[in-house]
Amino acid sequence: MPAEPLPAPEVDEITAAAPPDPSFREGASIWIWDDAGRFCFPRIGVEATGASWTTSFETAMCMAHPDGTLLLANADEPPLPVVDAEGRPRVFGAGSLVFECLEPFERWRVAFAGRVVRSDVDRYLAGGVPKLRTGDGLDEVDLRLDVEARMVAPPWFQGTHEPEGVQVAGERRFEQLCAVAGTVAVGGDEPTPFSGGGLRVHRTGGARNDYGGFHGHVWQSARFPSGRAFGSIHYRPGPDGAPRYREGWLLDGGAVRPARVEGTPWLAATRASGEDVSFTLVTHDGEVRIEGTTFASSIRPPRPTAEGTTFPVLHSAIARYRWGDEEAFGMVERSSRLAVDVAAD
Repeated sequence: MPAEPLPAPEVDEITAAAPPDPSFREGASIWIWDDAGRFCFPRIGVEATGASWTTSFETAMCMAHPDGTLLLANADEPPLPVVDAEGRPRVFGAGSLVFECLEPFERWRVAFAGRVVRSDVDRYLAGGVPKLRTGDGLDEVDLRLDVEARMVAPPWFQGTHEPEGVQVAGERRFEQLCAVAGTVAVGGDEPTPFSGGGLRVHRTGGARNDYGGFHGHVWQSARFPSGRAFGSIHYRPGPDGAPRYREGWLLDGGAVRPARVEGTPWLAATRASGEDVSFTLVTHDGEVRIEGTTFASSIRPPRPTAEGTTFPVLHSAIARYRWGDEEAFGMVERSSRLAVDVAAD
């Protein structure tokens, strides 16, 4: 990882005790891709809120294949003890899924062992149910995943690279690109070793339930063989056209530079693969063109929220990116208020 001063280790640890604020949130998630292009995981995550901190966390698993096959699971499960073998608050998990901090900002482990629902991109979207849960009579299969993620880029703390607007008020959120190695097994198959890359996210605080004024977003990140990398997030302006949030960065030659995304590839259709997600990053030194094409995706139906609003159609995917003469897999997440039916969880 480039030699830049890292924050205090405690910043990358888990909240040790139940927070007094019932709206307090903590989340850990990761996007993973296999360098051989056999499969990917366009979001694995654990979410906790102060209101249910001692009783249940929400877990999410998504495995996607280039042919459109999806393995999905959402659950509300009892939280695992937060302390590790050394007595540090570095374990964040529930039920079948666990994130463990092995070394803050350097190494994390992610493991899952449980049942998932087998579906595909078209069937999932057409079904209208955003959170598929096991035990509901759907096609199910066992899934086991165990990976270690080694960070390969500095953490990006949102709001630190000349942002336009604010992402989520009161939230501390950062993400890091990483290299991953581990095994995955589906059904009764023997574990398959794989190596690849990923993007890890850790955030605390903030209120994320009211999406009434949220009109969509595009979020992209990748790292190339030379070590060059990028990350960007752009919230779609509302009907008034006013900017909401936009921020990005480039890592080139060992230095991180603020970058503004232009030509944002807003979500306009529900295609599982082969969609152009190219864009341009503008820095103080000039423009960098990033070419991108989606490789494997999950497309989630709109999700009702506790506030009575709706999170729009969510496209979580892995894409093939090109920067000059280099190619690499990376992540892309997009959302848009497309015209599809909404079903309850």
